[in-house]
Amino acid sequence: MPARSLVLLALAAIAAIPRAFGAPPTEYYDLPKVVAVQNRTYYLNSDLTVNLGWLPSDAFNKGYTIGGSYTYFFSDYLGWEVVNANYSFNSETNLKKDLLENFGAAVENVGFGGILDFIVYYFTSNVVYTPLYTKSLLFNKNIVRGEVSFVFGAGGAGFDESGLRALITAGAYLRFFTKEDRSWKFDFRNNVYFEKSLGAVNTISLMVGYSMQLGDPPKSRATSEELEPK
Repeated sequence: MPARSLVLLALAAIAAIPRAFGAPPTEYYDLPKVVAVQNRTYYLNSDLTVNLGWLPSDAFNKGYTIGGSYTYFFSDYLGWEVVNANYSFNSETNLKKDLLENFGAAVENVGFGGILDFIVYYFTSNVVYTPLYTKSLLFNKNIVRGEVSFVFGAGGAGFDESGLRALITAGAYLRFFTKEDRSWKFDFRNNVYFEKSLGAVNTISLMVGYSMQLGDPPKSRATSEELEPK
């Protein structure tokens, strides 16, 4: 067999080796990974919220609240809840009623500015930080867009007998959009006020609010968020 034919036959055999043993694993390829982040659909400028809430943590008094808040947003992530003010309708628990009926004389002094006193109103001003924007599927049918915000602030709480006390607060709320300028907020906060005989006292507030955008909502604040292949 001529030498030229032997060389061609050898080259053909070498070329057939990968097909015989299969392609090499994918880890031998340096394939780029493409990541795309979808832009927000709804943006906020400022909103007015009407709240209904509950103060459940006091063993002697439960408060049912109504109030409102105004929030201005500097960016998608940072806002200022200028004021959040609520009025509380008090409801005495059976424990408080038993104490007053059976040990009225013993708890008389405690009630004034003490553990039996209750909140009539409270107000706060807060920083709002929103790191999470969500997109959920409701009952496997409807897409619901929302966001998770954290709040930190301070204010005051007005008590029935002892008057105004300093208050600090921290918490979070979940917002779910129904339209570009309407949304529901589910608000969870821990309010801490100060009482001379008791020190720092925690009061949890649970609120549901309906928010309305003031003015035309911005269409977008961000440029494209598509990321370059890595």
